[in-house]
Amino acid sequence: MKVLYEQDTEGCIQETVIVEEKVLAEGLLAAELPAQLSIMPEAMRDMYYPYDNRPLMLLADADGSFHMTLQIIEQKLAPDETGSAAEAVRNCVERMYPHSGLSPVYLFRKGEIPVGWFAMSLDEAGEPFVHVKAVFPVHNLLCLTTITYPEPDRLKWMAIFNHFFATLQERGSRVAGSK
Repeated sequence: MKVLYEQDTEGCIQETVIVEEKVLAEGLLAAELPAQLSIMPEAMRDMYYPYDNRPLMLLADADGSFHMTLQIIEQKLAPDETGSAAEAVRNCVERMYPHSGLSPVYLFRKGEIPVGWFAMSLDEAGEPFVHVKAVFPVHNLLCLTTITYPEPDRLKWMAIFNHFFATLQERGSRVAGSK
């Protein structure tokens, strides 16, 4: 574990955030995430993801104000196709939610794995949230991650998800035809 933010540091306006490496996607992927994130409780999963084909990974903080999903989609994605894949996802979201205030697609290249991402504004029970969608290759398959957090905490969570992107690492190997 290591400290990403230290609340007692002069000038720091964030609470302390400790990150730890977590193995994701059946041991195929690892990254550093806040230690306070854990597997989303069943009731919360039913509320936010009330369908049968839920993402592989569903994480949340204790009060559910931050949640994150990860799923590997059976579609080939080479690292150099990351930007165009993120644009395709953004275009699909824009057609489905034309008034959602989408950002442009950004390409994060500071880590081992390139990540294409964009953000959109959400309103949950009258509260403003930011919803980030990110795509990246994992063993040449498309991985889709979503990150949702309260708008007032934008600076904190942007730094955390950038840290997550920078620490993504492929693990193990993918056997053809396995899920």
